[in-house]
Amino acid sequence: MVVKSWSNDHTLEELTKAHRTRQLITGVIRSIKEMQLPAPAADGSVKVQKTDTLVVALPGGVTGYCPSFEFREHKFRSYARFVGTKERFVITRLDLENKVAYLSGLEADSQLADELWQELSEREAAGTLAEKDYPAIVNGINAAKGIIHLRFRGQDAFMFRSEWSWNDREAIDADVGETIYVKILKVDTANRLVKVSRKATLTDPMDFLNQLKQNDIIAGRVTGVSSLHGIFVEIENGVVLKGTLPRRLEDPEEGDIVTCRVSKVDAKKRRGRVVIIDYPQGKRKKKDVGSFLFED
Repeated sequence: MVVKSWSNDHTLEELTKAHRTRQLITGVIRSIKEMQLPAPAADGSVKVQKTDTLVVALPGGVTGYCPSFEFREHKFRSYARFVGTKERFVITRLDLENKVAYLSGLEADSQLADELWQELSEREAAGTLAEKDYPAIVNGINAAKGIIHLRFRGQDAFMFRSEWSWNDREAIDADVGETIYVKILKVDTANRLVKVSRKATLTDPMDFLNQLKQNDIIAGRVTGVSSLHGIFVEIENGVVLKGTLPRRLEDPEEGDIVTCRVSKVDAKKRRGRVVIIDYPQGKRKKKDVGSFLFED
């Protein structure tokens, strides 16, 4: 049974106006159900067939229906991931006999994207493309290729793994459907491609180097020890410097808290060196996995 979209003439009048002006309406997707609707067939014709349909709660207690083929340009195996999310729609048809309002996310996206590209063109011409932060929804993460797919204002965008954070070792901790803020790095107007960066919205942790000078004493944490590459010490979140060790001190282990003396700092080249001079909390105890019965 299909819930009627409206129950009185006043609501119908409001819906008719929104339909006539192609007004953008924000709705919450409440559920997905199969409905018998006219839909594009494989041979290019239009036939009435069972179609996954998004049931949408609109303002004023109105229920709208968006066929899956009218929701996004990209087709999904399942639309369950969108249940509970807010989306923009346009009313494309009012079935007066059955009192049903049909919606399109595609048309809403087209309007939003056109407005966005007008804005981007103006910003690109003015040289201010990278000045604004945009909220974008994570659409997918391709870990193998190191690409994050996003969507904002009706437009798809992409981001390389290197643009997630200033710290290359930081994991991509966003979930599909989560909103993050990004800056636009580059646009291809002809192909409507947008390259974005989350990193560009964050403070560069290496700015911390501007506060340091030679012989400063600072605490840090050992993040890596390698016979080939040496010792690495994190002195601030995301700021890892090469470390050296006097012979009088025991070799460090990853996780040790250390007191360091700054021996060299070059903020422009984003690097520096420290000398470990003490273990203020003592050395971390090595766990002897072969003598677990004798541990305190």
